[in-house]
Amino acid sequence: MQNYLEKEQTLLTSKLDYAGKLRPAGLLDLFMDLAAEQAERMGVGYEDMLAHRAFWLAVRTRIRIYKTPGMLDQVRVKTWPGTPGQVKCNRYYTLTRDGETLAEGRTEWVAQNIDTGRVLKIDAYGYPAGLVPLPERVCDEPFTRFHEKPEPANLHACYTVCSRDIDTGRHMNNVAYVHMLMGTFTVAELESMDIAEIEVAYSAACREGEELAIYRRRDEEGFHFLIQKPDGTAAVQMAVRLRK
Repeated sequence: MQNYLEKEQTLLTSKLDYAGKLRPAGLLDLFMDLAAEQAERMGVGYEDMLAHRAFWLAVRTRIRIYKTPGMLDQVRVKTWPGTPGQVKCNRYYTLTRDGETLAEGRTEWVAQNIDTGRVLKIDAYGYPAGLVPLPERVCDEPFTRFHEKPEPANLHACYTVCSRDIDTGRHMNNVAYVHMLMGTFTVAELESMDIAEIEVAYSAACREGEELAIYRRRDEEGFHFLIQKPDGTAAVQMAVRLRK
């Protein structure tokens, strides 16, 4: 079984921003789409997981951006799983052009039971025990432990979760949060920013119809976001770090 998947992609308008450049959320879309395809080849794709009443759930993710490609650029996207733990799995990604690394990323995943919401051990859904992972690692430093607080002065916007945000787990898709939060910036703000890194921590699922409070705070490294559910639960925290 091949322990990585790599494909050439042509960047089209669906992944691009106002300037014809790859959006950060578009980059995550590329990574997640390729990960889903490799999961199918590994025997832990959507239908395979559904047979075990399970689905994949992102816990944390980090992407690091070095250069931003644009319209009709030919890029190569690569993904590979790391060595799994008993419960958590890491997956790595790179985006390259002509051998140059443009971006890279890592996501920490777990599998969750659809009916009970319980997190499953990897042997409960047939993770391929014989898969030998690549030794390569990117973005492998520890994820940030976020402690953002919902300060009233930082309340920036509200958002109602709608059908386009919902994935096969019947909750808001992990990349949909990034699309939503990046959408709180104006074009003028985005033009003034040189994004070096985005890191997201997911802690509670959001579902269709929920009205979310979005808190946004600026500091010396960039922007920090907190998404709060109607019951006050912190659902997602995200840092947008700017190049210095």
